[in-house]
Formats: sequence, structure tokens, C-alpha cells
Amino acid sequence: MVIVRILAISFLFPNSVNPNHGIFVLNRLRGISKYCEVKVINPIPWFPFNYRLERYKDCYRIPQKEYLGNIEVFHPRFLSVPKYLKLFESFSYFVSVFPLALKIHKVFQYDLIDVHWLYPDLPAAYILAKYLKKGQVTTLRGKEALFSTGMGIYRNIILPCLKRSDRIISLSQELVEICVADGVKNEKFQVIRNGVDTERFYFLEKAACREKLGLPKDKRIILSVGALIYRKGFDRIIKAFSHIYKKDPNARLYILGSEGPEGTYRRQLLQIINKYSLVEKIHLVGSVKNEDLLFWYNAADVFCLASRGEGSPNVLSEALACGCPTVSTDVGAVSEILIDNSMGVVVLNDDESLLPGLMLTLSSKYDRREISRHIQQYNWDWCAKQVMQVYQEAHMGQL
Repeated sequence: MVIVRILAISFLFPNSVNPNHGIFVLNRLRGISKYCEVKVINPIPWFPFNYRLERYKDCYRIPQKEYLGNIEVFHPRFLSVPKYLKLFESFSYFVSVFPLALKIHKVFQYDLIDVHWLYPDLPAAYILAKYLKKGQVTTLRGKEALFSTGMGIYRNIILPCLKRSDRIISLSQELVEICVADGVKNEKFQVIRNGVDTERFYFLEKAACREKLGLPKDKRIILSVGALIYRKGFDRIIKAFSHIYKKDPNARLYILGSEGPEGTYRRQLLQIINKYSLVEKIHLVGSVKNEDLLFWYNAADVFCLASRGEGSPNVLSEALACGCPTVSTDVGAVSEILIDNSMGVVVLNDDESLLPGLMLTLSSKYDRREISRHIQQYNWDWCAKQVMQVYQEAHMGQL
């Protein structure tokens, strides 16, 4: 029997108010929607007076239901107190998701439940799948997804549900090894890294992009993109840049991003920048529209990813799809994406290796068109076809 209908549950997902939240989840489901019907439940956190917090102040504007392209998305509310009562959050999330999923099933009899975050998605989805006798696929996106809730919730809630998932998609082999060591069966896993939106990210001439963005044409530009959180390692880049600037006064560093789900590290980054007296040489640009990233990647001489932990970093694939040579720490699926020195350099995940990697990349010549051409084959359709095979295996296991 061919699988035809999917219900996806995703805590982090784009909406009309926050169009970039979890865009990689939407991109994968858009690819999948070419092969089957997809509906999404994306619960929105709510608590009294949430309008007083910057991160939540616009949540009330998110509709209960909307369409993102051809995908119908439901946005029920669930009680969530920031930083507190995480165990209770699992229950409130279930109360929000379960009755809505049953209601959807009456008119859209989905074949399989697709889970995109371990917590609080997975416990609710696991119970729903068992109740309806449906196959259930879980996606494992990064180390922080495993342990951010604390070891108690991981050991007692997440891990048992993960062991009972029919199939698990991991964005890197590194994550598979962690879970297998904790007792999850190796045969449940399929490693499928994120694709890249090749309709949005492609090669353009550097000079034209710099002119469009108003960037100096005569400077050596290092670019990094991501939420301003400790895990992304921007402090590492700033420290490495302080040495690069001493040798090359034409060097400039641009960091794109704002606060993320794990808070913000902006104040600490500004302190480091001030410490090295690089206020006019390092630019914290803030949030940038997703469609403008195309020009930033193409305008840069080098893209740098200094993360301390990742799954399948989208910014790395996006930069390479634009032909920008890259330096990246060896985390998650990085070594599976940045496969040879013709595209850049993979360095150890520590505080010392970034500087020599950046120096080497800045002094090397790269064929930017060829870098772009190579990565273009790994688009979201490439990803979706692999995911569909996993869906089919999980579905057949329930027949």
C-alpha cells in the first residue's frame, strides 16, 4: 500500500507572523507534498502576559489555521511558562494536540505521523500513533534536541518514546551513535541531512551583491549567520578575527542573526568586540530577511560556521549553494557536506583551530561556480525522496 497522507507535528515551524521559524521543516514538507498530502499541527506557546516578553509579544496574531503554499497548518495554543515547568509542558502540549489530531483524522485519514522535535512533540505523537495504530517517524535534529530539557526528561520521557518510534531520521551519523549508545536500535535509523533551497540560493557575482547591500568592494569579508546564542560560537570567530585583522587591516566580519529559542548572547559578544577594540570592524547586523541572505552569501569572501553543536546546518549548505568557500567546525553533518578542500576547510570543534582554518581559506583560490554547481544537486527534492522511503517503511510496519 502506497502512503498518501501525512500528519506532521512540529513545535518550531514558520507562520505568517514568524515566517523564518523552523523554515527547514517547512522546506522538507514542501518537498514531500509533491508526493503525498501533508497537514501540519504547529502548537503555539501561550501563558498570561506573554505580550510583555519580546519573543512572544506577537504570538496572539498567529491565526488558528492558515495555508503555507499548499500545506494546511493548524496553530492550537498550549500553556507554556518560559524556562519553568517543562515536565508540565509535555502534558499541556498533549492536551492541545491530541483532540485536534483526532478531529483532523475524521476528515483527513492520515497514514502516518511525522514528528519533527523530540520535546514536547514526541510524547504526544507517540500516544496518538499508538491510539490510532499509525506508523510514526521521528526526526532527530541535533544534540541540543536530546539534552536541552535536562537528563531527567531525556532519560524518562524522550528516550523511551524514541526507542518505540517506528523509524528515526537523523540529520547526522554523530546523533545516531549517541542514541545507539543509549539503547536505541541502530536499524531504526536513516541518516538524511537537510536539503538546500536551490531556487533561493545560487551563484551571483560578488561585486554586484556588494553594491546591492552597500558593502565595501575593497575589503575581505568574513560572514557568519545564526541565532546569537553561545552554541553558535560567534565568540570563537571574533577572537580569531582579532588576529586576522592585525595581519590584514582590510578584513571585516559581518554576523547576521538575532536572539534564538535558547536566549541571546549579544551582550557578551559586544563585550568581546570592545575588548579587542574592533567596534568598527565587526558588524552585528541583526536579523536579515531570508530572501536577502542570497546576496550576503555571494558578497562574502569566506563563510564561517563555528558552532559547538549542530545537526545538519542549513546556513552551511546555503552558503555553499551560493559558491562561497567555507570554514566550519566538525559538528553534526558538516563533514558529510563539506567533503573536500575544493569547497573550504573543516576544523576541529575547539577554540584554537578556527584561526588557521580561516587564514588558509582566505589565502586560497576557489572556483565559486563549481562549488555552487556541486551543492545544487542536494536540493529539498533529493531530501524528500529519501524521506518518502522511510515513511513507506514505517507505514508498512503497521499493516
